[in-house]
Amino acid sequence: MRKLSLNLLNGETLSYDIAFLWFDRLAVAEFSFHKTAVPDRYHAVLEARTVGVAAWLTGNRVQRYTSVLHLADDGSLRPLSHHADMYKSRGDTVKTRLKKWEYDYSRRVIVEKVVRNGRPRKPTTYSMGNGPLPYDILGAFYNFRTEKYGPIRGGAAYHVPTFAKGVPSAIDIAVFSDDRRPGESFFPSEGLVVKVVLDPEVFDTGNGNLYIWFDNNLRPGKVLVKDVVGLGDVRASLRSDREEQ
Repeated sequence: MRKLSLNLLNGETLSYDIAFLWFDRLAVAEFSFHKTAVPDRYHAVLEARTVGVAAWLTGNRVQRYTSVLHLADDGSLRPLSHHADMYKSRGDTVKTRLKKWEYDYSRRVIVEKVVRNGRPRKPTTYSMGNGPLPYDILGAFYNFRTEKYGPIRGGAAYHVPTFAKGVPSAIDIAVFSDDRRPGESFFPSEGLVVKVVLDPEVFDTGNGNLYIWFDNNLRPGKVLVKDVVGLGDVRASLRSDREEQ
């Protein structure tokens, strides 16, 4: 497996076709990661949008997750803010649900701000508690790939502190050894398969389970999100360089 660093990941953009049921490409998604002009600060985005018939059925739905990340003293990426935004439109009507979490480490609090269709709610402040400081989902993704939680190898497991539904939570990551890989034909035989369990509200799933296949360059080439509400299992496949052109 290739060793990755933040310098190697800087500027990376990964594009995916998303399929569910018997439809091959009803949505597209993109990961992007880059260093900002502010020292030790990074910007990570995951955006998915429906296309074709699915766009018409879902009101041209766009789901966007954005994190502003700070490089901490221990070398890991810590969230300064995280957004989870949804947009739907029909004609001239646009519906939005914008959520933002601001991380204040000096006070050990997270401030949640929600705006629905232009109408803001009163901000809510949550305590981080006295345990480990939390990571967000995008920061955790890049920390894992750069092995900030430990070496990536078959049989390894990681328990990553996070925050969900106003209380401390966790992201559990398990790397399958070769003899315990899931019997899922969606994943190639080489590379690594990783199981991730996170709070179901992150991706609107029934149980929060998803599986990621990483190629030998530690790029997430295949993603299987289990039991998405209203859709069932959702499959994402990385586009090849030729398909990008």
